[in-house]
Amino acid sequence: MTVGASFGIIGFGPIARRIACRLREQAGAPELVALLVRGRSREAATEAFGAAVVCTDLRAFMERRPVVAVESASAAALVQHGPELLQAGIDLMPLSLGAFADPANEHALLAAAERGPGRLEIPAGALGSLGLLAAGRECGLREVVLRVSYPVQRWAGMGAGRFIDLDTVRQPTSFLRGTVRDVVSRFPGHLNLSVAVALAGLGLDHTELELVADPGITQAVFELTSLADAGPVSLRIGGRDAPVDEDPIDYTTFSVLRLLRRRQARVAI
Repeated sequence: MTVGASFGIIGFGPIARRIACRLREQAGAPELVALLVRGRSREAATEAFGAAVVCTDLRAFMERRPVVAVESASAAALVQHGPELLQAGIDLMPLSLGAFADPANEHALLAAAERGPGRLEIPAGALGSLGLLAAGRECGLREVVLRVSYPVQRWAGMGAGRFIDLDTVRQPTSFLRGTVRDVVSRFPGHLNLSVAVALAGLGLDHTELELVADPGITQAVFELTSLADAGPVSLRIGGRDAPVDEDPIDYTTFSVLRLLRRRQARVAI
């Protein structure tokens, strides 16, 4: 087997299922060898992917010896399992990045990665790419601002009503702005992309995040601006037009697929 070609997934949500299904259908793709699920999901996971890969505890997951684990479960699962996976020499691609908003969790995960031998690899998530920010760090990156816009109905479903009267919104309206750490701490569970942007650039305490309710859109819009010595960067990612109550298919799934494929590629792009 090609080095880096075996992987495991923690979680059984829509993103986890998309990743596993896409790779299962493609010849020569990285091989799913372990899928960690809660007990109530075991039957469905077994039916979908077979008993040979389904686990309900971390020890069984690690015994299947994945080279890399994709965490797609929850911030609590990342904090609980991340350090042990890294200590066992399993690389980790976390998606529940809101966990990093808590300084204690951030320290524990980064310290575990520093000790190794496993390493953290941060997917770009819904933004698709973080390379420009990481490159900017090498040449005087000094300003990063991320603007996240969702339809009013989606913000309502995410609990944003405690920050703004969504029933009165008639035009794009900013309702929360601050550092990534501050905003994500106040509004946890929905802003993983902003943490990925912060980790790639200036960190959670020096990256600005603005949340916008926009009645004129039907999917998310992400707008990133940054400034470094090499020049300014402006990037806009828009979602497909779809009913607001649908599960949005965005670049998150495909950013993970890219990283998994890159690990086994002879020409890495």
